[in-house]
Amino acid sequence: MKKALIGLVALVALAAVAWGSWTAFAADGESTTRATCEDRSTELSVEPDDGGLEVSFELQSKAPGETWQLLVQQGGTTLLEGERLTDEDAELDVDAPADEDGSDTFTVTATPADGTAPCTATLTR
Repeated sequence: MKKALIGLVALVALAAVAWGSWTAFAADGESTTRATCEDRSTELSVEPDDGGLEVSFELQSKAPGETWQLLVQQGGTTLLEGERLTDEDAELDVDAPADEDGSDTFTVTATPADGTAPCTATLTR
């Protein structure tokens, strides 16, 4: 009985630590979504930044030096648009400022120059 009580106390303590860590992490206001597109992976996140928001998009592609056309939007407002290349690790990373008082829906469309289907990531915070 004493071992069971010690085990229960340890489990409750572990749960409290896990809950505290999760609450501290969630308190920063960051929202993130991850997805796959063909053989590629994407991550779209939005977090508070200096009185506004920062939108971050990462794409893990197939090869370095690939050309992508990017469109980052907050609701119907374009935040960033242009051509980007994957780096030496076949990654593409972009950040764009966003309006805290704007739409809560963010969409990134990444279209590869090779003509394959675009990757689209959408997040509502």
